[in-house]
Amino acid sequence: MWFTDGLGTLLIFKDKDIFKMYIVEGPTAFNGTWEATIIKRPGYYDFISKVWYTQTDGSYKYGTQSGRIDVYGNYFLQKYDSLSDQGVDMDHKVTRIWPKDIYTHNNSIISDNDNTSVENNSEDDQTKKFFALNWFNLDDPKEHYAEIPNSNSEVFILESEMYIKGQQEIDKFSNILFGHSANENDMVIIDSSDFAYTIYINYKDEGYISLKDWKDVDSKQLLEEMKSTAKDDVTNVSWIFEPKIYENKNVSYSYKVIWQDGAQTLETKILSLGRKGYNSISVVKKIDEDFNTKEFEEFALDFANTITFKEGFKHLDYKSGDKTAAVGIGGLVAGTLGVKALAKAGVIAKLLAFAVKFWWVILAPLVFLGSLFNKKSSSGEDSSEKVAKKRKKRSKKTD
Repeated sequence: MWFTDGLGTLLIFKDKDIFKMYIVEGPTAFNGTWEATIIKRPGYYDFISKVWYTQTDGSYKYGTQSGRIDVYGNYFLQKYDSLSDQGVDMDHKVTRIWPKDIYTHNNSIISDNDNTSVENNSEDDQTKKFFALNWFNLDDPKEHYAEIPNSNSEVFILESEMYIKGQQEIDKFSNILFGHSANENDMVIIDSSDFAYTIYINYKDEGYISLKDWKDVDSKQLLEEMKSTAKDDVTNVSWIFEPKIYENKNVSYSYKVIWQDGAQTLETKILSLGRKGYNSISVVKKIDEDFNTKEFEEFALDFANTITFKEGFKHLDYKSGDKTAAVGIGGLVAGTLGVKALAKAGVIAKLLAFAVKFWWVILAPLVFLGSLFNKKSSSGEDSSEKVAKKRKKRSKKTD
């Protein structure tokens, strides 16, 4: 930033092989305009400047003039090759007003660039390791059904999603991103277009889940228990949508947490019930200003509706004598909410500024991958709109 009498405050910046001078603010009618081009030569600078002449009717006549710039520390002299058309000597002094100490400022930039280079190298290495994992649907992506390991069930995968399977690969995934092995999971699905959401699936071979105690699920009481046992830095917990059970034996719920620092976080849970056990599914997404509750509920339910257990392994295929889980659906919902031991803090909670901080959330959000890999949408749609539309594309598998 520079200053000179007659023009006021100036901005000079490099654009490829030249420097451009703009008037920022001053006593002329040309604030915000490009007024001169400066060209570096060996040992000095040339310039071509716009010159204007006020006419009797208040309009302007324009021209250009060239000259030379001599630099002296915190100022330079702008010397024109000739007088103006009106015979005026236009030579003048231009003084730097920011930064005052250019050498200290430049050294600071060099230091920052060095640090950035190290960080970029680290991110590049992390990105390479991430994409070197055994991803399905990364190359030649297409819509298809994929088997959920060990569950006798499958789930519909969008063209815009990729996924990994097996604890060993998921541990690698977790170590790359979070620095430690993962909790127990069979499958992780990622929105590969802009990393707007992550879906974690873990099959629990606990036996048949009875629905008899569903009547005991009291959403209001569960919420009050969560609030009463929440950590001190939680200001509020609220349902995005309360626990619901559907005809296909899917149970889902979603809650929002507001923190003292103003951050808002979300987890959506889906329990997909089968004859021998259930898929425990967590959909993780950051809440932003464009978040649409209704669309996200539809997004979660559309996903749940694509999970299909094979014949003989569906919840309705239960037969007397089958292994029965120790708790019914009411106890399972309460257990996944962690209302019995909410005060236990988890490690993953501290990973990210917007990480979900209750102990029962054992999954770290992957939303930050959007900035890590710098993938941006060119559609103009916000994240929640795109997610809802993607999920709407899912269709139930026909038998």
